[in-house]
Amino acid sequence: MQKRFLFLITILLISAGCTNDDLVLKDRDLQFSSQKWRLVQMTGSFVNSTTVGDAMDWQEYYIFNPDGSFIKSRERDGAVLEATGTFEMVEYDNDDADYLELLFETGGELAGGCYGFGRETLQYVNEDRLQSSWMACDGPGLFYEKEDH
Repeated sequence: MQKRFLFLITILLISAGCTNDDLVLKDRDLQFSSQKWRLVQMTGSFVNSTTVGDAMDWQEYYIFNPDGSFIKSRERDGAVLEATGTFEMVEYDNDDADYLELLFETGGELAGGCYGFGRETLQYVNEDRLQSSWMACDGPGLFYEKEDH
């Protein structure tokens, strides 16, 4: 629990300390075609609480478009909800990782994270994997993989 608290404090300090001058939009990310990223793994706060595939509490994907827009779709108990918004890839001066910052225009209740309604941050782990920052504030660990569509 103490590790999570320290991680959350670190993320909040990084976020609070950044100005627009601290954020760098990655040029390489402006030149992709639409990408679909599917939720492939969920983890909880208990040991051995990892689920994959149909065993997960819900199914979910994002579609990121080159114009900076996204669609998020979640299916849970037979109901499908969708959200839309904009995103940009950012990096912080004191962190080597890249992040996708999402601002929801519709469906803000689907935003998973520490920032509350309508905002979400995903860490760009590598070219095929994203990780939600939600677990830093006692949410589930959500891991996404890029798929061809």
